[in-house]
Amino acid sequence: MAIVNMKKFNLLVLQSHREELLRELQLFRSVQFEDVKEVAEFDEELLSRFKTIDFDDTISSYDEKLNKCTYAIDLISKYSPSVSGIKGLIRGLPNFTFEEMEKRISEIDFEKDYEEVKLLGDDLSRAESKISKRKEMIKELQPISNLDISFDELEHLKRFDGVVGGVSEKVLEPFLDEMKKMEYTYYEEFGQNKDEHLFFVVSDKRETEELNEAFRAGNFNKLKFDSDDLPMKKIETLTSEVKEIEIEKASIEQKIAEKAELADDFKLMYDYIGNLKVRESAQKDFMTTASICMISGYLPDFEVKRFEQSVEKISGEVYSIEYEDAERDSDDVPILLKNNRFVRIFEGITSTYALPKYNEIDPTPLYAPIYAFFFGMMSADFGYGVVLLLLTTLGLKFCNFTPDMRKNVRFFQLLGVSTTIWGFLYGSYFGASIPGMWKLLDLGTQFMTVLVISIAIGGIHLAYALAIKGYMQIRDGQYVDMFFDVIAWYITLAGIILFLLSTMGVVNPALSNIFKYCMIIGIVLLVIGGARGAEGNIAVRLVAGLYNVYGISSYIGDFVSYSRLMALGMSGGYIAFSVNMIAGMMWGSPVGMVAAIFILVFFHAFNLFLSCLGAYVHALRLIYVEFFGKFYEGGGKAFRFFRNKTKYINLDRHYED
Repeated sequence: MAIVNMKKFNLLVLQSHREELLRELQLFRSVQFEDVKEVAEFDEELLSRFKTIDFDDTISSYDEKLNKCTYAIDLISKYSPSVSGIKGLIRGLPNFTFEEMEKRISEIDFEKDYEEVKLLGDDLSRAESKISKRKEMIKELQPISNLDISFDELEHLKRFDGVVGGVSEKVLEPFLDEMKKMEYTYYEEFGQNKDEHLFFVVSDKRETEELNEAFRAGNFNKLKFDSDDLPMKKIETLTSEVKEIEIEKASIEQKIAEKAELADDFKLMYDYIGNLKVRESAQKDFMTTASICMISGYLPDFEVKRFEQSVEKISGEVYSIEYEDAERDSDDVPILLKNNRFVRIFEGITSTYALPKYNEIDPTPLYAPIYAFFFGMMSADFGYGVVLLLLTTLGLKFCNFTPDMRKNVRFFQLLGVSTTIWGFLYGSYFGASIPGMWKLLDLGTQFMTVLVISIAIGGIHLAYALAIKGYMQIRDGQYVDMFFDVIAWYITLAGIILFLLSTMGVVNPALSNIFKYCMIIGIVLLVIGGARGAEGNIAVRLVAGLYNVYGISSYIGDFVSYSRLMALGMSGGYIAFSVNMIAGMMWGSPVGMVAAIFILVFFHAFNLFLSCLGAYVHALRLIYVEFFGKFYEGGGKAFRFFRNKTKYINLDRHYED
């Protein structure tokens, strides 16, 4: 249960074996390639004989296929019924091994299937474009639908100019002033389109110049309509055409929906091509000659034998490989955690904060049981725990979750166990107490006792974090640092706590002087410890030492933070109690019984959600801030398996489970 030891390797294989070997290593998956020039220790003369691989064209072709898959998936999914809800969870994503995926891909005629879908998509786009254009024309004609003369007739008038157009509200008055000056012109406003006033104008050609001047004054927008039909007649024709095209469109959509079985093939192809792209992109780190390919990278030490078997399967005995242990203090070494089934489900919490560096320790097994303990203490209801445990267990049994989702459900299944145990200890059953049922503590009457226990748990938790820091410093031979950074704090904090307890009579008051001197000695050690780590003259070192002592205030805040263990447990319990009380007040009539049942189900479900959310977040806070803050830095880079993260299938899920 620790950070996996990594081996750095340098591999030479025949160039002719490169493609086959990459495919085999993708089956192997537990390898991360690095730039040969940065990892391998070869002299410049040797490296000058090698060249990099040009793979841009291949990557571009893969990107093109991925875009095609996305287009086909989106198009088919839009018109095919999708499985969602509980049924969708039960069905989940299809499960494939890498070999099964390759076999199924070999049976798919991708280009033929894509062309079929693309043709339907093009037909659909043309139909939608026709509908859109006709609707736009109808929209334009709607304001002039009452016009009882066609545009074609207006254009063929001999002695008169016939015009239909619009004038903006801003220049309407100047336009009207100019129109009123004309003697042989008739104009009529017959509608309005947005902020334009629509006019029908008939003018004797003798006033053409005056008419043009009026049009300039009003910035007159002439409407054009290439048809000899009346606007109303044209609207009717266009409406009829829209209906016909919509029938055609519905037929195309039905044909697309009938291609639903191809959607799964396109999804499989998408994830397969994603892996091919990863395989091809990896070659950017290789160096080759006409006959040799040089590969470098990292792999877990327990995978060395299986790695060599994969290489030998392709290359036989014609290869050369060298291993060396990864540098302990290097920030470039990829991090892979290996834990048992219980601890593994908490690894997401570690990675969310930061993976450990290669020279640190994996904190996951150190906090995993503590996190579950804290969560249960803050959610703390037997009924809620049973519901959480039941839902997660049923989900794991009947639903085909993705590996990540499965890990999350297992996480909450374990937290459901902790919630159930703490609910039993507090005697809380959906916010109610069962008469005669044993309980260890009653949050309603013994909240001060629970508060003291919470603070005590916090003290133990902080001492545990300091102990881990001490272990890491001893491991690294930093004995003096361990004394001033850990032992000095133990002496100081223990002295302060015991001195305060002795003054309050909790501990024998006769020992108060001993505790006081212990506290003083600890503070002096803190001053020395802070001063020795600073650079500068005596004054600077003294200030650094005093600032180190100021760190006591942060410990006070840390201790207070653990009061949330009591506070959240009480808040969830009181909300549940209030729900029961409101439901009890409504119970009595048939309508009241129905309302009471609704209140009980809905608000207990809501309170379960709030309790779990609050416990989840605040337990994280206690781990990230109070616990990790004492010894953990993090900043490691995750190991990149030689696989693409799939989107539409579960690939080789046995590795994840």
